[in-house]
Amino acid sequence: MYAMKQQITDLKSQQKHPSRLSIYLDGKYYCGISEEVALKYKLKKGMEIDENSLKDMIHDDELQKAKKYVYNLLSRRMYSSKEVRDKLNEQGYTDDVIDQAISIIEGYGYIDDKTFAEEWVLSRKHNKPKGRIVLRRELAQKGIDEEIIGGILEEFVDDSNQLDTAIELAQKKMRTYKNDDKISARRKLQSFLVRRGFDFDTIRKVVDKVLNEE
Repeated sequence: MYAMKQQITDLKSQQKHPSRLSIYLDGKYYCGISEEVALKYKLKKGMEIDENSLKDMIHDDELQKAKKYVYNLLSRRMYSSKEVRDKLNEQGYTDDVIDQAISIIEGYGYIDDKTFAEEWVLSRKHNKPKGRIVLRRELAQKGIDEEIIGGILEEFVDDSNQLDTAIELAQKKMRTYKNDDKISARRKLQSFLVRRGFDFDTIRKVVDKVLNEE
């Protein structure tokens, strides 16, 4: 089927965004487009363009904006692919644009769920120590694949490390319970360690050790 063409009657630089152009078709404003996309499609005043080309052009412009938005996000911290997808959804991008943007940036290595999971676990170990249960839940909420989570936890969170971390946290927390009786202190310590994501066997060992020290 023949696609009807329209004429580009004007191309104007936008005052607020000089790197973008306003396109006028048959004397009426149609849309804004980046200079890069305009060059790709060799747009110029007087040329005729069909509907399919216009759709492709707008798609490319949206893709470029989506990628720019993601690079800006990643300049501040790492994001998982799910987090990036959620952010792009919030910005109103279509699924097709989102899929392409993520695929391209993953190809460059800037979005990598395995690296993200490693960094997340290491950061938790050094700054806000958590047990394996909480770490697993946090990574799952970030959209990390279960196989990746299992491998990362096995590599970076072993049982002896968990025990040492739990003991250190419990010893610090015990200072706030110094005026409590032993039963109350035990209950509070157990609840604290559960919230931090430690398993019950580790909690039992740690609470016994810390209370005996007291």
